[in-house]
Amino acid sequence: MYSNKYDLITSRWSHKKYILHKKLGSGGIGEIFLAMDEKGELIALKCSKDVISITKEYNFLGRFKDKNFVPKVYELDDFMKDGEVYHYFSMEYIQGETLKSAVKKGKLSYKVKLNLICLIAKIIKQINDENYIYTDLKFENIMIDRKNEIIKLIDFGSLVKVGCIAKEYTPMYDRMCWKKGNRVADMSYQTFALAILMIAIFIGRTIDPTKESLELILKKLKQDKFPRRLWEIINKSLQGKIGSCDKLYKEMESVNCAWILGKGKTPDSSTVNQVLNLIIIILILILCGMIFTLI
Repeated sequence: MYSNKYDLITSRWSHKKYILHKKLGSGGIGEIFLAMDEKGELIALKCSKDVISITKEYNFLGRFKDKNFVPKVYELDDFMKDGEVYHYFSMEYIQGETLKSAVKKGKLSYKVKLNLICLIAKIIKQINDENYIYTDLKFENIMIDRKNEIIKLIDFGSLVKVGCIAKEYTPMYDRMCWKKGNRVADMSYQTFALAILMIAIFIGRTIDPTKESLELILKKLKQDKFPRRLWEIINKSLQGKIGSCDKLYKEMESVNCAWILGKGKTPDSSTVNQVLNLIIIILILILCGMIFTLI
């Protein structure tokens, strides 16, 4: 849609000038460029011919401006090139990498993966609390901000009200593409996408609904001695039995705590039960000691 030969743009209304350095990515409605403003600071520009979509996303980012999981947005404007109007908004340039890039490197520890999933679930819960579903949850839309050491989501154009039809989605995370339900953006649609993301994070690759079977993927995870408790959470989410990100977050936190109690051992339900049984035995012994002392 655009070309880097147009390295200088001037906004029609604010008359601000930006120098485009390179394209950072593209989405359903437009493209994102790394640019330099008049002060010499690096920013990101999201450009599109679709004024409704670009304005909608700008407003969504503004709606969550007090949250640290969205990039800061600055200006909404447009510019002319070759007689055509392009709409854009300027926003914070995130110095880091996408989750896809981080996973591809294969250097994330089990603990880091657990923490990442908990953080993502907590972020999505905050969006759901506002009665919205983030329908295009995927590797590429999750940024690891290395400078501030936080997770940020990009591409808020996919947000829809709970109960609406998901119009922007990626087949890998869409339950209808897996023949596991419809495309109504409800809470179970959201947790399904999170479960797929969890699988991809742990196996370190993307999965294809046109070439693979979820049942076979889950079966292989079980055969590979994947943590039982984690496997159960993923399975229940895929079946719609974990109906909210709030519940999913709490389930994941319990797994994280079990990992800590296990001193770094891969947790499963038997590990958790052993810890609980040990605590019960200790309490019984303490109680018996108190009784004998009184006698």
